[in-house]
Amino acid sequence: MNEDQRDKTSKEMIYRLVTRTRKDSLISMRAEDMAKFMDVSKVTMYKYFSSKEEILSLVISNYTDYIRNMDISSADENEAILERYQKSFEQSLMINYYFPEHFFNDFKTYNPRLYEEIVDAQQFRFKQLDELYRLGAEQGIFYPVNSAIFILDDELILRRILDPSFLVQHGLPLEQTLLDYYQMQKRKLICEKHVNTMDDSPIEELIRSFVAKNSRNL
Repeated sequence: MNEDQRDKTSKEMIYRLVTRTRKDSLISMRAEDMAKFMDVSKVTMYKYFSSKEEILSLVISNYTDYIRNMDISSADENEAILERYQKSFEQSLMINYYFPEHFFNDFKTYNPRLYEEIVDAQQFRFKQLDELYRLGAEQGIFYPVNSAIFILDDELILRRILDPSFLVQHGLPLEQTLLDYYQMQKRKLICEKHVNTMDDSPIEELIRSFVAKNSRNL
């Protein structure tokens, strides 16, 4: 097996494992459980990873790479700022789905070294979003907002929307609820003359695809 194929396979295994963090504690998983969730044998798992610690490190690397590699900060044109806002919405959705609150709490309690990497990535994302909101307000595209509160609002509400018990309790279909939430958030942030001309098709397609792929795991 060449290095590219090996790298691709290991990333697929890590992805399958991460999808289980919504319901299971990654930190407390035994090696046997990790292999099961990767859909491989324990022997095969150790052909790709040397230890549980390496697996945990790679999970966090995937998280931090995802945050750092999505450019949502600088922009010069109106369309670019609005596109970056939509990218930030996508990023918020993916982070809150794949990395629930207990995921971060586990690392904070049991693996402070890796938790520091999580915090560094979160601070990087906050600075990007803060810059985006500032630029948008300066150009008359966004209303001025308190970035910390707006980001917190995003996190808290998305986590509730992605909680199946919340959806069942209120009789809400996931796809329409996410679409409604996107509309609500953009109208709180984006000035009327710009919000009415936005192309929402990228987010609509994103949400349809997300629900089709993940609704069974909620």
